[in-house]
Amino acid sequence: MNICKAALTVAKRHLTYILFYLVAFSLIMTAILFQSVSDTHGSSSTYSSYTSRVAIIDRDGDAGGIATGLRDYLGHTNTVVHVDDNRRAMQDAMATDAADAIYVVPKGYMDDFADAASDGHAPKPLNVILKGQDTQDLSETKVSTFLSNLRTFYLAGNVAQDGTSRVDDSAVMHSAVHEVVKAGNSVKSDSHVSVVATHRTSGNASATLIFGRSLSLGSYPIVTSMIVVIAMVIGAFSIESTRRRMEVSPERPRATGLGLLTACAGIGVLVTIYYLLLSLAVTGIMTGSLAGLALRPVLLATCSMAIYVFFGISIGFVLGRLAVSASAANGMANVVGLAIAFTSGAWSFGSSVMTGPVALVGKLLCGRWYLDAIDRAMGLGTYAGGTSSLAGWASSTGMVALFAIALVCVGLALGSPKRHKERSRS
Repeated sequence: MNICKAALTVAKRHLTYILFYLVAFSLIMTAILFQSVSDTHGSSSTYSSYTSRVAIIDRDGDAGGIATGLRDYLGHTNTVVHVDDNRRAMQDAMATDAADAIYVVPKGYMDDFADAASDGHAPKPLNVILKGQDTQDLSETKVSTFLSNLRTFYLAGNVAQDGTSRVDDSAVMHSAVHEVVKAGNSVKSDSHVSVVATHRTSGNASATLIFGRSLSLGSYPIVTSMIVVIAMVIGAFSIESTRRRMEVSPERPRATGLGLLTACAGIGVLVTIYYLLLSLAVTGIMTGSLAGLALRPVLLATCSMAIYVFFGISIGFVLGRLAVSASAANGMANVVGLAIAFTSGAWSFGSSVMTGPVALVGKLLCGRWYLDAIDRAMGLGTYAGGTSSLAGWASSTGMVALFAIALVCVGLALGSPKRHKERSRS
């Protein structure tokens, strides 16, 4: 109990770090959330149709004129931009807001499309890269409509009057594309719409989205605050002079470890409660009510956040066992926090863009698993519409827990050689 009180006293001495990293940065993340939702749901007295910036990458040599026809079809209601066919160019387009969505026509798509249509199957969807992990661009509906109409016109043109099938699929496809684009351009893009001003977003979808996004944006303030505070607390008991006094004291090593563990757990619980209440408050303010939040997703997401807090504690524990200075702990906390927020897609980038080495780093830094657990719990992003399962959420949350446990074991191993040396000398 004395060790626990002493550890909490050390934490109080570093209250500035908690106020700066946790409170201040969480408020900044909340402001970003307010701004993003205001941009999405803001009301206006004048209606103007939303225009997406879309890019079409053709890897099929414009077979059947599908890529060109899709550009013309989308260009009637959207802004078509050019993006080079390489990963760097696509990531830059997403990062600089040059494109909201990128559609890729894969090699052999026309042949696959024709075969599927002839066999009575639905057209294969195009590969798409979206700007945000919670984004569903309006152009996706237009692309689906284009492909559906193209299938109809292709089947109609592929059957001759005598009932036999034509051989030249390319010519029939070009003709079908022409008819689809012609029909699309004949429809007016603007309509007379009555606008009713609203002051708040409401409903289950918006409340779930805001709560989930709040927890996702909290990845940076949570982990940085935990790293710094826990590193200072554990470090105070890891310096040589303090460790020598503890070894000659009547306090048992097991009681000392239990006291430190209790103090760290108490700090983690307080941080979890703080961010839970903050996210609920933000959701209530922005939607006007918490009725849109279901209890089960909130509990699952809160559990994931608590495990993620434990992950931040484990990093601070390792640094504390190394008895790093306050400057080093601050530097490590910021580097790790920024790296997690960037590679996981918690901020401006979506997880759909973070591929290859960036996705691998995101998984190794645990942030991607945390965001995946939040998305699964709340049914966001690729799990919208109830496609997630409890087992999937448990696997992602379990990965975060395994990272935390592994780091705690590393911290315990780092402290053992020093203590063994000192005992052997005495």
